[in-house]
Amino acid sequence: MYIKQYLEDNRISIYKVANSATVAYPTVFNIVNGKVDILNCALGVVKKIADALGLTIDELITLCDKNRTFELFRGEQCHLVKRMGELNYVIELLESRKIDYYWKLAMKTEAFYLLAMLDYLSRRNNLPICEEYNEIRKYKLEKLLYPADIELSGKLLGKDLHKKALKKAIPEFLDYNIVECEVL
Repeated sequence: MYIKQYLEDNRISIYKVANSATVAYPTVFNIVNGKVDILNCALGVVKKIADALGLTIDELITLCDKNRTFELFRGEQCHLVKRMGELNYVIELLESRKIDYYWKLAMKTEAFYLLAMLDYLSRRNNLPICEEYNEIRKYKLEKLLYPADIELSGKLLGKDLHKKALKKAIPEFLDYNIVECEVL
């Protein structure tokens, strides 16, 4: 769930959302804190909250999705590249404006991952770098993010696999402090 972080990043209080949306404070509090699944809320309530935040219903649901994890997102993207092909993936990524979508929602890890994927696939296919995202390229995650399988394997084997993963890491992902060793 990203909604709590979104509110913090944008300095928006639960009280302000409830007041602007004319929705009971406990309802908004419970949604933000994951005590109520937004998919079980009345559409009118969801719409009011989305409007109060200046978001679409889809964006609000994405922020409130309890099951959404970065590892799931990462796996989905790798699967899409394989299924669609590299060039079609690049075209779809640019046309759908997903990087902008995740950046707007303050889902920085996802936005950086997509931008890294775009840059990586552009290099692999001799495509020019999309300069539209140069402003985002000025930033990166605060600390290195390793794939869950590296973390888990290291714990199970009792070895530190971080250095080995860093050596194999794809440079475009490392630019954003994401350690990605294999996409295709």
